[in-house]
Amino acid sequence: MLDFDTADASIIQTFGEDVTYTPNAGAPVVIKGFFQNPDEQPDTFDVEFEGTGPQITTLSSDTPAPEHGDTFVIRGVSYSVKQVEVDESVLRVFHLLEA
Repeated sequence: MLDFDTADASIIQTFGEDVTYTPNAGAPVVIKGFFQNPDEQPDTFDVEFEGTGPQITTLSSDTPAPEHGDTFVIRGVSYSVKQVEVDESVLRVFHLLEA
């Protein structure tokens, strides 16, 4: 039987990009994550997509006590945390605002 939590963690550790996460009450740390910015769609179609804004998916263990206002530096751009999706899985999704 496949353990999805282990698979998700392995995928992020293997294919995720390095980002700097700074909690409000802590020091910056480099962690792995998947960054998505639907607002940056390739200009290859004559179709407009409405994005949800930038977001990053990380391992919950790398971001144990997330808060509104924590920051990420991704690809040289600073973002603040607008909203956090917390559930019982090993993954956490942060909705971001460019700082």
